[in-house]
Amino acid sequence: MGNTLIDGALIVTMDPDRRVIQNGAVVIGGEQILAVGKSDRVKSDFTYTDRMDATDKVVLPGFIDTHVHLSEHICRSLIPDDAEDWMPNWLMPIYANLSAEDEYYASLLACIEMVRSGTTTFCEAGTCIHPAAAAKAMQQVGIRGILGRWTWDLRPEPISLKQSTDAALENNAKLIDYIARLNHNRIRCWPLVLGMDTASDELLIGAKQLADSQGLGLGFMHASNIPSMETVDTMRSLRHFADLGVLDRNVKITHMVYTDDEDLDLLQRYEVKVAHCPTAAMKHCKGISKFGRFPEMKSAGISVSLGADSANGSDHVNMLRIIHLVAQIFKDSHRDYRVFPAETVLEMATLDGAEALLMKDSIGSIEVGKNADLIIFDRHHPEWHPLLNVAGSLVYAVTDRSIDSVFIAGEKVLDQGRMVKIDEQEVYENVDRLSLKLMDRAGVRPVLKWPLS
Repeated sequence: MGNTLIDGALIVTMDPDRRVIQNGAVVIGGEQILAVGKSDRVKSDFTYTDRMDATDKVVLPGFIDTHVHLSEHICRSLIPDDAEDWMPNWLMPIYANLSAEDEYYASLLACIEMVRSGTTTFCEAGTCIHPAAAAKAMQQVGIRGILGRWTWDLRPEPISLKQSTDAALENNAKLIDYIARLNHNRIRCWPLVLGMDTASDELLIGAKQLADSQGLGLGFMHASNIPSMETVDTMRSLRHFADLGVLDRNVKITHMVYTDDEDLDLLQRYEVKVAHCPTAAMKHCKGISKFGRFPEMKSAGISVSLGADSANGSDHVNMLRIIHLVAQIFKDSHRDYRVFPAETVLEMATLDGAEALLMKDSIGSIEVGKNADLIIFDRHHPEWHPLLNVAGSLVYAVTDRSIDSVFIAGEKVLDQGRMVKIDEQEVYENVDRLSLKLMDRAGVRPVLKWPLS
């Protein structure tokens, strides 16, 4: 198979010099980037068999979502705004009754939505019930990602998800082995632990030991994330992690809304990665505009990446919507327009995501030797004109409607706005059908405040 040339584009490389190349070209050979630079120079130095005319296109490295729940796409926007005890009364019945078929189609739907909005790599949040079904969906779409499975050992309910510490660790080890045997280089697996209120110290320590023994990362789903965690015990969650010896450079912790100076020192000292989920945090009233210290984390050199969270949190997995929000909310809350400039937020959606998932040597920028994970935007949309500052346009103006094509590992998975490998209509029809059956089994129903006739 010959090389592919993407020719004539404006290329936002995100390389160490943050080059933006006018009339640029990228050469893809197999899964990797062979060349990037000015079109004339690249074409004189490299041969190619396929050429994509990228005149009036903008090329960006694929976005990286570091915290997303695949399963909940089967019940998107189910939970009403005013629901009390939404976790035990709404979500837990769904997860307890989730079939492998449900999870397969939920994963397909989530992956399609991610690709269509420019996300080429993601990390699951740690709530897969049937991870083999999710892996199958990933293979079919062609997306890159890290899977994990449901991992907790403290709460006894729901009974179908109850497991001991030993069983939780054994199930993680089995999944890691299963994913390894798939021999699919776009699918990886980490131990992913839900959080302190669901995981014992023994489970946290065991998961860290498992990750270290396999050379993997470790994800903690929740820490210092909701107002109830302002209590003394839970505010000290990060310090407790440090006391247990589980903080490390291969650890990613999600949310981290309620932090103090000592917490920031621990994050910096141990090189812990933080996954910030702004759209979900705002819907769940976590108080990020008042309490969140994510700009301070970035200023301290802490890796802060971005996550969409769930289809009952953000209710979407659209990174462009996330970067638009994060670039604005902290400017307003700090009353300082210099906070989180557009360039920094684009780094969070690409380079920081790659670092958080321990893939900074292979994804996150358009550089020779890295994987060809690329978003190609079509400028034939009003949001792209005039193009005076490409970073500003991407963060504040551009939407997913202008995404033309997406490459992952050199494979085109979205071509002129159409998924290449997936029958989207079949997925939508099955998600609609299965969601109704799942709600019947779970005993939950949407609460409609407007009459449906």
